[in-house]
Order: sequence, then structure tokens, then C-alpha cells
Amino acid sequence: ATRVDKETYEAVVSEGPLEGGTVEYHETARIISVKADAVDDNRHVIESSSGRPSVVVACAGTTDLPVAEEAALTLSLCGIRVERVYDCGVAGLHRIIGSLPRLRDPAVGCVIVCAGMDGALPSVVGGLVDVPTVACPTSVGYGASFNGVASLLTMLNSCSPGVSVVNIDNGFGAAVFALKVVNAAAGKR
Repeated sequence: ATRVDKETYEAVVSEGPLEGGTVEYHETARIISVKADAVDDNRHVIESSSGRPSVVVACAGTTDLPVAEEAALTLSLCGIRVERVYDCGVAGLHRIIGSLPRLRDPAVGCVIVCAGMDGALPSVVGGLVDVPTVACPTSVGYGASFNGVASLLTMLNSCSPGVSVVNIDNGFGAAVFALKVVNAAAGKR
């Protein structure tokens, strides 16, 4: 479940333990995950047969972390290897340039970029990589950010080819899109 606060998680676990699995709360991502014991018993089979590219999840600033972590955790729970590149916004462009080896790694099949404020980072990243880029606007910012509308509009108007856009704060949707990209690349549709 996504967009879950701590109180809701506590209400869920107060119902008693889950038989045959575990329930975990991921506070930054605001996700409750449920894992069946059978998944752990067969993890070696799942991981060795994956063959799917990895995904880089980048975020412009630390206030974008909840949305970025929602995307990263969703992918991780689906068995996708995730590389995180955080606090690399255009105000400190040297940080994203310093991350180019990770962004351009041949094992990477897709990049998710979460950004609020002016939402410029996905266009920058889209111009630097040769894999699909998923732009995920966030509702953080001040001034004329309009709860993410400004970054959404910037991303929709990106001049970098190969950038797709999901709705504001939709880390889950960005992750599912990236999952479809890497599954298709691995021939697992």
C-alpha cells in the first residue's frame, strides 16, 4: 500500500501477525510492504533468473525523497536492482555530472528523475543518457511552484527526446512505467 502514514501502519499490525509472511513499514517512502515467506525461500531463483536491466532513481533535492523512495522501493520489491542518486538538482549541476558513470552504466535500462521547484532536472538527465527517462514532478517548492504544477508543466515541455512524464508525486506510477521498460528490454512481458 502506498501513501500510508505511521498511524495507519500501526493499526494494520495491531490486528495481529501475518501468517506465512511479514509486514513492513517504510517510513520515508510511506509504503507498507507484505512479503510472503515463500519469496525469501526462493530469492536465489528469483534473483538469478531476473536478467533485467537496473533502474537509476534520481532526485533533485532532499525534499523529493519521499517520492523518489516510493519509486525506488516499488522497483526493489519487484526484484529490480536500483541505484539511487539523490540531491543532484540543477542548482548544483556538478553533482549530476559527477553521477554520469552511474547514469550511463550499460546495465541501466531506465532512469526515473523526481524534481519539484522548476522541474528542470529530467530534461538535463534525458539529454545525458541514452535510455528512457521518466520525469516525476513533486509537489514541493516555494514561490510559484503551485504544488508541483510548475514542475509538471516544465517536464511536459521537455526538449529532451525520450522523456515521459507521470503525474505529480506519482513515484509508484513512475516505478511501474520503468518496470515495464526493463521487462520489455529483457523480453519479459
